[in-house]
Amino acid sequence: MNKFCDLNKSINVGFYSSIILMILTYIILPQIKQLDYTKLLFLFVVFFVISTSMDYFNYCYTECKSVTSSLKYGLFTVSLIYLFLTLFLKPLDNKIFMNNNEIVSIGLNILFLTGLHYYLCDIRNV
Repeated sequence: MNKFCDLNKSINVGFYSSIILMILTYIILPQIKQLDYTKLLFLFVVFFVISTSMDYFNYCYTECKSVTSSLKYGLFTVSLIYLFLTLFLKPLDNKIFMNNNEIVSIGLNILFLTGLHYYLCDIRNV
């Protein structure tokens, strides 16, 4: 196990990240202001699960200066986000296949997060 791997730290990071994400989402997206408290709480929980999982996976299952490890992080993170997006936020319209814009967006997100992980990984361990 990695020496930086700590579930309690990941939970704290997830909690604080969720608070920041909720504030930013509430300010930036006017649709969020129309949600009731139950849906806002559910959105907070989704943000918390994603943030905690990302942090835990990042510190426990990836290595620095490894393209394979960075790609694994990018795939995990984007898969987690799109899983929650597909399950909870998209309307159920019986659409099985994704359109080209969604495929390009997923690919670019994976490349972006892979690059960020690869180039900023050493900084996280300082």
